Amino acid sequence: HRDGAQRSGSGSGSGSAGSSSSANYTADEAEEEAEAEAFAEARFASIERAFAAAKAKGVQSSTRLVKELRALFMAGTFEVELIDDSLLVWEVALHDWAFDPSSPLSKDLEALSEAAGDLVPLILRVHFSADFPFSPPLVYVARPTVRSEYVFDGALCMEMLVDWQPQYGNVESMLVQISAFLAHSGARVETACKGEAAAAGADGEASATAARDSARRAYEKLKAFHDKKGWASAGGR
Repeated sequence: HRDGAQRSGSGSGSGSAGSSSSANYTADEAEEEAEAEAFAEARFASIERAFAAAKAKGVQSSTRLVKELRALFMAGTFEVELIDDSLLVWEVALHDWAFDPSSPLSKDLEALSEAAGDLVPLILRVHFSADFPFSPPLVYVARPTVRSEYVFDGALCMEMLVDWQPQYGNVESMLVQISAFLAHSGARVETACKGEAAAAGADGEASATAARDSARRAYEKLKAFHDKKGWASAGGR
């Protein structure tokens, strides 16, 4: 009988511990859910502010961009932030899992994240035109510095981005293709520039403007080159 009582007591204790663990787990889940909801609400509030400002300025592409942005948020595939609540300037975070796990770029970002003790993504800046998708977006790698024979000052030697067509205007599809392009282009995070992840944004708006202008000039050169040489013969992607 004592053995039975001990077993019964032990089982009761385990049940109590299990209930406590379950309660803690539920509390953690509730906290995470609350944080996720607050995050989503902040993002949607940013969209509303950006949309109102764009409409007030008569930005032709405002409705289209809000539609694209909401679709991205609902899909949850990419993390997108509006810069200064502007519908025309986005930052897109591509974490290591956005790329083929066997690619050097995915491994570089994973190593950066481990070293930093936090997630370190590749950041794309996307500048949309007021008449998107009829005019091309300016898309470039903002940070960290990436080296590849197909990346020039952050600009991507990618036919879609160099010889833009309005039918390319599905932004989620564009980002998926960019991720695949970077993964298979042999892109690497430049070793000497890995400290950029920690110092991102330290140079402020002047640095962002310089990066944008450099990328724009690189695209102009890429377009001139491929207008002359074509894509297949020049090894373009």
